[in-house]
Parts: sequence; C-alpha cells; structure tokens
Amino acid sequence: MTNNAKKEPQQRGKHQLHNVRFYTIKPREIVSLAYSKSSKCLALSRATPVIELWNLEHTPYLDRVIHLPPYSHVESIAWAGNRLFSVDLSGNLIEWDVIKLKQRYEHSPTGNALWSIDVNPAETDIAVGSEEGHINILSIENDEITYKTLFNKQKGRVLCIKFDKTGTKLVTGTEGFIRIWNVLKGTTLHTMTLSEKDVIVWSLQVLSDNTIIAGDSAGFVTVWNAENATQIDSAQVMDKNVFALAVNNKEDRLVCSGMQPPLIRIFSKTKIKREESTSERWIKFLQRDAHKHYVKSLLVIDDQIYSGGMDGILTITSSERMQAHLSQHAPFLKGSVASMAISKKLLLLRYPNSVHLWRLGSVAPQGEDKKQPWALPVGHTEEQVLEQTPQKLLQLNVKEDHFIESAAISPDANWICYSTLKELRISRLKNDPLQVERLVDDLPQELQPASHIIFTEQGDLVLLNPQNNHLSWFTLEEDLVTFKYTIDLSENCKNTISHLVISSHSEYIVAASSDHIISVWKLHGKQYKHLLNLPRHRAGTTALSMHEDYPRVVVAYANGQLVEYDLVNRIFTCETNEYLIPETRRHCISGISLDPQNRNIFIVHTEDNLYVLERDQHLDPKELVSNSKSKKLSNGNRSSVAGGSKGLSLKTSLPRQHLVHVSRLSPNELVNVSISTNNLLAPLPPPYRRKKFGAS
Repeated sequence: MTNNAKKEPQQRGKHQLHNVRFYTIKPREIVSLAYSKSSKCLALSRATPVIELWNLEHTPYLDRVIHLPPYSHVESIAWAGNRLFSVDLSGNLIEWDVIKLKQRYEHSPTGNALWSIDVNPAETDIAVGSEEGHINILSIENDEITYKTLFNKQKGRVLCIKFDKTGTKLVTGTEGFIRIWNVLKGTTLHTMTLSEKDVIVWSLQVLSDNTIIAGDSAGFVTVWNAENATQIDSAQVMDKNVFALAVNNKEDRLVCSGMQPPLIRIFSKTKIKREESTSERWIKFLQRDAHKHYVKSLLVIDDQIYSGGMDGILTITSSERMQAHLSQHAPFLKGSVASMAISKKLLLLRYPNSVHLWRLGSVAPQGEDKKQPWALPVGHTEEQVLEQTPQKLLQLNVKEDHFIESAAISPDANWICYSTLKELRISRLKNDPLQVERLVDDLPQELQPASHIIFTEQGDLVLLNPQNNHLSWFTLEEDLVTFKYTIDLSENCKNTISHLVISSHSEYIVAASSDHIISVWKLHGKQYKHLLNLPRHRAGTTALSMHEDYPRVVVAYANGQLVEYDLVNRIFTCETNEYLIPETRRHCISGISLDPQNRNIFIVHTEDNLYVLERDQHLDPKELVSNSKSKKLSNGNRSSVAGGSKGLSLKTSLPRQHLVHVSRLSPNELVNVSISTNNLLAPLPPPYRRKKFGAS
C-alpha cells in the first residue's frame, strides 16, 4: 500500500490517498455469452455458479446476478426474447426469472449432461444437445417448456448447435462431423466429414445465405454450402482450438478466437474477381490482442466485440479498423467489497468465501520542509513513506459452496457482520488482544440473509432482505442483538434493490432498484413514511451517495450523467451533460465520495480512473427550479436544465487499474482498493507464447 498526496481545487484540497493493492480475487472463467436485443441485456455465465446480467443500454455495467445452486456448471445460455435459458452438465434445462433472479422452470430432456442450446428465429422452439448424442427440440410457446421432438441419436457429444435462419434446419457439431438436420422430421439431411476423425467442432455459425462456418480443435475455420454439403473454403487461423465464432448483423464480419494463440481475429467478406467470375471470400481484416489466456465465447453487438474466457475479464473492442479502443471489466463481485472502521483505521474486505480484516498503514511524520503550504498544481501527486505497513489481522471463512453476498464492519470496530445466501453471521470484535466471537445464541429470528448490511453512526445494524425488500433494524449492545422494527420498501421498490444509502443521522433512506426507480423515505424514531421518488431516468443507476449533514442525494447514471437532488426543496441543484467524463462511455461511474468540508467537491471513480469534479460556481439553483418541475424529466427538459451550465467541471483525474472501492477515512484521507491485472492473472498458467522464427 502506498500513500499519495493529492491537491484539489480548494484551500484544504490536499488529501492522503491510501492505495490498497492487497485485495486479490481469483479469476472466474467466462464460459458463455448471450445477448437479448429486446432488453439490451448481456447474459454471462461463469465457471462459478452464477449468471451475470449486464445492462448494455448505455455504458455496460453489471446490473443483476443470478446465484445458482452450489456446484452447478452452466455450459451454454440463450435468450428467447426476454426469457433466459441455460443448460448444464447435470442434464438440466432451466428457464430463469431475470426479475426475481431465481429459477422459473426446470426440465431434464435426456438425463445426460447438456452441452449446447439454441433458439429458433421465431423464438418458439429451443434445441439442446447432450453428452450421449441426443438432440431434443422443445416448445417454449405459451410461456411454458414442453417436449416436442427427439432426433435420431448420433455418436458423440453435441458440443455446438445452431438453427438456420428459416428454423427448418438444424446444424450440429461433434467430434469429426458436422450434421444438417430436418427439424420437422428429426432426420439427417447431410453429414460433412472433417479432415480427421478426432478433430472436434467447437463452434458454429449459420448465415442467411445458407452458409455454415465451423471452428475446430485443429485451429481451422471451414466454410460449407448447406444446400449440397460441399466445402467452400478452409483456413487455419490458429495453432489449436477455435473455441468461438461470431458474425455481425450485416454478416460481413466474421470474428474468431480460441486457445493458441488467444487472439481475436476478424475476417471481412470480400468480393474476389477472377476473369469473368466473381466470388465472395473471407479475407483477414483485423486482429485484436485483447486476452493473454484462451477465449471461450464471443459476441458481436453493434460492431463491438464482446469476449471472455479463462481470465474472467469481459473485454469490449471494436470490429472496425479506425477504432482501436479496448475496455476491460474485471470479474468483480456484485455489491460493496470493502467496509471501513474509521476510528481504528480497519478495512474489511469481502471475498467469495471469506472476509479479511486489515489494519491500514500509517505515514511517517513529515519534516518541517514538508509542512509548508501546498503550492503545487492541481492533480499533482507524490509518494509518501509508510512508517507502518498494512497488517492482516484475521480471516473468517465459510464453506466453499457458500457465497458471501455482503459484509460490513461497524464504525467503532466492535462488530463484524457478513451474510451468505443462506445465513447471516454476526461476530463481536475485541482488541488487546484481538479476539473475535461469533454470536449464535438468542439471536432474533428477523436476522435473515441480507444483500446489504449497514452499521449506522447511531450504533444500529440495518439489513436488507433481498427476498421481500424489507429493511430490518437492530440495536447492538454487549453480546446482545435486539430487533427494533422493519421497514417495507417493496411497495415503492418492487425489483431488485441495487444501491442503498442511509443518511448520517438516520433521517433518510435512499434506495435504487434495477428498474431505474430511486425512492426516498423519511425516518423519525420508529415512524417512517415514503417521501418521494426521484424523477425516473432512462439510464440505470450505477452509484448513489448522500452529503453528510445535508439532505442532498447525488446519483450517477449509466449514460455518464451526475445529478444532485435536494430532498427538502425537491429540486435538482446540479446536473451534468451525458458523458461529461469521456471515459464513462466505456466504464460507468461506480462510486461517489463527497467532501464533508466542501459541498462543491465530488470525487467519483470508474474501474480505470479516480476523478475530482467541482461544482460550477456561477450555477444558479433558481434556474433549475423553473426547469425541474416535471415529475419525469424528458430529454428536452434535461437539455434545458444543463444548458445554462454543465453543473460540474472536471478538475483532475488519477489513473487506476481495476478500481473496486473508494471511501473517506477522514476529511483529508481517502482509501481506494484496486486490483492490478498482473495480480488478477497470477493464479493462471503462463500465457501462451508462440515460438518465433529462429528461436530455440
């Protein structure tokens, strides 16, 4: 951990920044990707038992997570409209409720492991391929899953499966063969043999011109004519294993990737003239070096290539030559991964199966020459020497099949609370010597698993039950937890609550849900009432915060906008244009830290940068009143609000690598937790290196 001193545009703008770099999570391999055009949602399955739902309506962000039963291994996923289906190696075909984030229907077509799934263009049928060579067609009409057809059994596991554009033919890939099936009859129309019997077909694409493209374990991409089962073209694009193929909507770009080397290679459909004849061929167009380890899945969405594989990093790059930008989204856990006990400078870090408690380092005393007034330019940083290095104090573990979804330490460092999907644990923390004692007896039954855990400054424990959106309050005394009351948030927040903030004096509760609703409640003792809903925004909420001792909420949206809303006067007091920070086109603002000494300073962060913004001093709040009376802000209203002034101006930025958390330790101290790419990839085998000519 290092400390940087950073100057902000105020007299007291010098800050110490604790750079926590000892938070390391293991890569969680991306197995499958699927995109819903209707909901603009990217579903992503990992080698761990989760399915992530990413919102792509504006800048991509992780919106929701479906937690699967322990040891579930989803092998492939597919959308039919807004319905999400998955197949796994336990032999289950499952439809998932993407609102309630739980299983909707379960079907076991063959009893064997299922490897592949596809939905027909009409979105009325799904096809699944199994370990034993069975192919099942199931109807998904009338909001159900019903058995329809079983094809003739083929030899070998069905690793990939694709409908043609008419839905009347089905193409499957196995070891040594590609087969074209009649969907109505369940019989084989054509069988295409590969170069060798032990070559495995990993990936398939079927184009609207009746062309089949296959990627195999020998590193070849082969193009076939589906009408007469003849080979049109074949090229070795990799040394080994083309795991993934994708085409764009125009079908003039072909993207492939795999194992050796893990490059993303892009081919362009080009007309070739030879004498009097003209033919179309796939010509190498572009190459992206986006991954160091093998790529398992690819998608092309609006000319953007989404890729993922062994490193667990969701990577987005362009399929066009003139746009070489690359954005990477590390496999972060959903929700907060860090909690601070400010009085003792303790940091609690959340991992999938454990929580770790650290004591932060301290800076060596400064000499007289260093105590002079800060006269360096805005954005200047300098390294400081640590007198005491960070120290790991304890680690609390749960079983491997239990996932910790939330954790927090109390501000006075007397309590640690963390929740798995099935149980909540609370422990008493004592110092001199350090001891941790878990409370197990005489606990109130309301102490249920929680998606959000908050310790208030008044010493209360607040838990959000994700099953019913009930907020339960508890008092904490010496080895005693007492239930106080429950607040029902479900009437105003019916969907999954993604962000929850309680004001410093426990006077306000602010909750943001996945359906773009932000609700506010006012508390007075045990009494509470719903105060208001903020005007509904067309983009999702990615960060939420409140000023200390001041009733104003600050919200960041997926389209890069930042707004500040006064809860007393019910007006917008600050609002920026979309993408005020250009980098927010690639990474959303994921956190907001407000300055208690200066309400005009906003510190926000994305995965790659920490930014300092300042309120424009010439902004007149009265102008905003006249433009902000609408209950729902339209695009026209928003432009008029921001037209007089941007509201905020960018003062400085600090580059970071996979930044996961920023919080305030004191009025002049910040803590940021980040993960370097090298540390993230350290548990993986060495990346593939191709031998160069002349090398031994």
